[in-house]
Amino acid sequence: MNHREFVGFFNLHWAKVYSLALTMCANEAVAKDICQDIFLSIWTRSIIFDNDLEATKYLARSTKYQILNHFRNKKNVEEITDLNYSDNTEIRRYNPESILLNKELALQLEMMIAKLEEPSKSIFMLSREQNLTYKQIADEMGIAVKTVEKHISRALKELKSNLHPA
Repeated sequence: MNHREFVGFFNLHWAKVYSLALTMCANEAVAKDICQDIFLSIWTRSIIFDNDLEATKYLARSTKYQILNHFRNKKNVEEITDLNYSDNTEIRRYNPESILLNKELALQLEMMIAKLEEPSKSIFMLSREQNLTYKQIADEMGIAVKTVEKHISRALKELKSNLHPA
């Protein structure tokens, strides 16, 4: 397709493609961008259509897929943006004040764990530091799984109450 033929093709079909894109996305700027992308692709790939019906079908499918891609990409960008702005993990992680507070909290937690009564303390340590399941702890200590659950629950309740006194 030479330049003159493409301009004729563009002038013949642009309004239909734009109207379809605008109907599907309800945004003039996005509809125009999608039209531009579709016609640019036809020009750069030198696509030639045998008849007007083939061109119309191709343009309708291309518009549909471009709209779907737009919304998929928009969703991904929004998810990434939400992650970047709502979860400032990196900022908090390297903030000197946060580092100091985390160290103080870890030290405070260690001291509270040390004050737990036995066997809750031992069971809690096996669960949290050695990552054993309740069943593994019960087997190792020769006690029931429910007993392990009770001691873990008691330890967590005590730690929570010491961290956030009412």
